[in-house]
Amino acid sequence: MRKFLQCRLQNVVCISHGVSRFLAKPKAWLSAMPAGLFACCPPGMSAWVAGQRAKNGRLYKKICKRLLYAVLALLGLIIVLLCFALDNSPQTIVLQGLDRDDIQRAKQLLHVSPEDRQSLKTVSLNEKDLNIATRYLLNHFVENTSQVLILKDRILFQIAVFVPDNPWGRYLDFHFALKQNAGSIRIKSFKIGEISIPDPAANILIPFIVHNTGLNQYWLAANRYIRDVHITPQTLEVSYLGSIVETAKQLAINTHREYPGLYLYQQQINDIVSNHDPKWRLSLSELLQPLFVSALHRSNQHTAIQENRALIIAVASYIYKNDLRKFLPIGLLYSKEYLVFAYKRIDIPQHFIASALLTAVDSSLLSQQVGIDKEVGDSQKGSGFSFIDLLSDRAGMRFGQLAVASALQARRLQEIMAGVRDYSDFIPNIDGLPEHMDEATFKKNYGGIDTPAYQNMIRLIDSRISALPVYSVMPTE
Repeated sequence: MRKFLQCRLQNVVCISHGVSRFLAKPKAWLSAMPAGLFACCPPGMSAWVAGQRAKNGRLYKKICKRLLYAVLALLGLIIVLLCFALDNSPQTIVLQGLDRDDIQRAKQLLHVSPEDRQSLKTVSLNEKDLNIATRYLLNHFVENTSQVLILKDRILFQIAVFVPDNPWGRYLDFHFALKQNAGSIRIKSFKIGEISIPDPAANILIPFIVHNTGLNQYWLAANRYIRDVHITPQTLEVSYLGSIVETAKQLAINTHREYPGLYLYQQQINDIVSNHDPKWRLSLSELLQPLFVSALHRSNQHTAIQENRALIIAVASYIYKNDLRKFLPIGLLYSKEYLVFAYKRIDIPQHFIASALLTAVDSSLLSQQVGIDKEVGDSQKGSGFSFIDLLSDRAGMRFGQLAVASALQARRLQEIMAGVRDYSDFIPNIDGLPEHMDEATFKKNYGGIDTPAYQNMIRLIDSRISALPVYSVMPTE
């Protein structure tokens, strides 16, 4: 009898401590019970607990299987969608840069006199105007190609966005049309790659994308100032308040708020190339010298580093154009796109300004390694290892270091570069430097980048760089 009473007392204590947990989550509570807890309980209760534990185990396994199947199905669906959405070649046409007539037309479209800022204006945008506007707007956010076509009662947009390397393709294509519908504009025939999106879904999806990206600020400005939009067989007619122009200018300034002088330097480059005689090669010094004159007058010792960074970014945005577009805040389409030369070669300015760019944004080690890795890679495939390219890389790295090393040195660089006469003042002579070496020739002559022969060539290159007055204010590393 005593043993029986002890067993019952244990059951009462067990129930009193666990009743609240049991009522909240009975199955989880029972599954967590130790196997011997109910040893003193009637046989029927012990069997019931064991049955619940087994049942919960089977339920847990079933849920895990279904969850695994759902994840695999989702991954499979994503892969299938990527196969149909991505492609290795864009379906749109890459548009060329603006010519002088395009620049003048853009100025006319954007010109609003002070007295007209609160009045209603109507402008007719032709197909070329729409292409320029689309390209300009999208280039602020993604690397892309685009084409806009006006087809009677609708405007067709074809946009190819560059995506990172992957097994499915390099381009994500978007196709859609805007059609006039009873006083409003509706989205029609929306496709992502080969995937067609129903019109009702597209009219929800595209506004959602716009509202949740950097495009939203432009959407808000359009809603505030645009009063009417009408599609004709050849143009898009837009009625708007004149004050939208000032808002658009402010949006462009905000895009470059980290480097306030960037847009000004890009405009100055545009003026330089617009007045350049195409019969002559465009020299790198023709870009850098006048820009540094402006930097010298615009900045002081406190702002010299920031101005130098903006200047180098602006020059890189012109020399590399599409190649570095996704990395640079490009806010201006240039009226002329000439190749830039030094020593009658275009690869030297490219190597120089790329290394200067990387170094000026605090990537000195990356800049040096990129130069070496590229040349070693070129020896294995492509143009071959070139000490001329490596000289350009190291000179550009030193240039970028000097541009941002300190306020005093940044200011000193501005003073020297404002007075240069030729690219040879900041890029050393390339005579006698080997190039076009394949991997076998490079290994035969130099062994590798750690050998005395290779290091002797590096010392020769560095001595040529240090001999130029522009680098005399900065010690070699």
